[in-house]
Formats: sequence, C-alpha cells, structure tokens
Amino acid sequence: MVRQGLGISMVILGAIVMIINISFLRTNDYYDAIRVLSFVMFMVGIFLIPRYAKAKKNI
Repeated sequence: MVRQGLGISMVILGAIVMIINISFLRTNDYYDAIRVLSFVMFMVGIFLIPRYAKAKKNI
C-alpha cells in the first residue's frame, strides 16, 4: 500500500512540475534539467503503482 501511495504522489508531483516548468520556466537555465527530472519522476511513479489488486480471501 505504501508503494502505491508513493507512486501516485510521484505521478501527480511530476505532472505538476512539468506543467509549471513548461508554463513559467522556459527562460530559466535549469529548464532542461527540471524537465528531465520531472519526466523521470513521472515514469517511475507510474511503474510503482501496481496494476492489480491482491485477492482477498474470504473463509
């Protein structure tokens, strides 16, 4: 559960940073570095979110 929460927060944070970077920081010297780091954070977050739910055993 912690892994899923971490993945979701990384995806949301990465997307927000990408939007802010593209909108406001184009003239900044660190534009490319921030863009790459936010994209990496977004992609790692996607891979941390599990694709399935564990089956619950009802006995």
